[in-house]
Amino acid sequence: MTMAVNWREWVEDRFALEPIREVGFLRKVPGTPWYYGDGAALVLLFGVLVVTGMFLALSYSPSPDTAYSSVRYLTERATLGWFVRGLHYWSAGLMMVMAWFHLFREIIVGGYRMPREGTWFLGVLLLFGIFIMSFTGYLLRWDERALYSTLLSLHMFQNIPLIGDEIVLFVQGGPELGARTLTRFYAMHLLFTPAAMGLVLAGHLYLIYRHGVTSAAERRERIQSREQQRALYAREKERGEPFYPDTMAKSGLFALAVFLMAAGLALFSGPLPMYPEANLVNSTMPQGEWWYWWYSALIALVPSRIAPWLVVIFPPLLFLALVALPFLDRNPYRDIRRRPWMGAAVTASAATLLWLSYLRYHSPWTGWPTEALPPVPQEVRLSPRAQEGRALFSRYGCNSCHPIAGRGPHVGPDLMRIGRRRTPAQTRSQILGPPPGSPMPSYADRLSEEELSRLVTFLMELQR
Repeated sequence: MTMAVNWREWVEDRFALEPIREVGFLRKVPGTPWYYGDGAALVLLFGVLVVTGMFLALSYSPSPDTAYSSVRYLTERATLGWFVRGLHYWSAGLMMVMAWFHLFREIIVGGYRMPREGTWFLGVLLLFGIFIMSFTGYLLRWDERALYSTLLSLHMFQNIPLIGDEIVLFVQGGPELGARTLTRFYAMHLLFTPAAMGLVLAGHLYLIYRHGVTSAAERRERIQSREQQRALYAREKERGEPFYPDTMAKSGLFALAVFLMAAGLALFSGPLPMYPEANLVNSTMPQGEWWYWWYSALIALVPSRIAPWLVVIFPPLLFLALVALPFLDRNPYRDIRRRPWMGAAVTASAATLLWLSYLRYHSPWTGWPTEALPPVPQEVRLSPRAQEGRALFSRYGCNSCHPIAGRGPHVGPDLMRIGRRRTPAQTRSQILGPPPGSPMPSYADRLSEEELSRLVTFLMELQR
């Protein structure tokens, strides 16, 4: 007589999964609120980035001659390529947001306190791993905006005393930014950094399993020894909840909500628009990713003589401050109400990040690339040739910096209020070769003679 096979028991027995199920899932843990699922959301987003990155790598070509066209192919022609690229992009952005949220929450609940210092240290490494992933992935699009940000980062490295030039040579793979740089960034983004983060993440999750998360009892009591903490945690664990399905359900729903947000943004907004192909001679489009707006605003606000040093020392100072936090905070209480100075620091830090990001977006010194035609007052009547020049003014990003009649960003001078009329020859000279020290890029190798003529016609009729 044939007996029915219980496939679940068969798989558990043949692959020795029963101990894992019993130890990892069929256990009790202290009850936690739903927002403790931010860690699960980060793990899920990391998995999404790895999987989507693998699919993107099937068509991506890490060469300056073909990188840009391969990304365009992924976006415009590959089946669901636009969605995969969009999901990768938005998952990266949300991962940065969730990393800050997770960091601030752990500070609030005292997640760095005894015995979780090791868990905290590995978490700090993962935070900076996210920064490295974002930095190395930025260049792979090989468009003007990505190139500009990479050049800016290399300039930051060069300002490091004593070893700055050597770091730039190592990152670039040689004396100039080019094919070797793109290959190195590709390898770091696809192989080295994810592998290292995977190992650190495994250790981080193991320590969470061993030491758990900060329980409600720990936040209520004054803890002065490891034995006291262990007793409190054991008591809270005993009257807690099953890890499966209760805790997993709460964490899973939080992570699912974050994933659906990334998928929804990818579906309705798509990936980041592609800007013109990277030009190693002249770079434009000075715009960073939205999750780094706060950093560029911070650099822009400090005095120019301090900015190069701030750019260099801020990341290592942040890293050292986070690593030192468990040793600096000796307060025996973990409740944020008993640590008001820590609550004030977290609130001020979060508010500063949001304020700087808002300032970066709305500031007059920010040039945002836009495809919209530049505004022209109603009383100005443009000829057909000048209208064509107006379209070129937008196409080449001039309206990302120059206002017209007071409308638009005020990075460059207002082209209807420049003080004195310029001749066509002077205007051509300004476009083809801006004066030394000017933030305006040269368009000598970018405009055809006919395009230059139409653009000059538009500017001349504006001055009229």
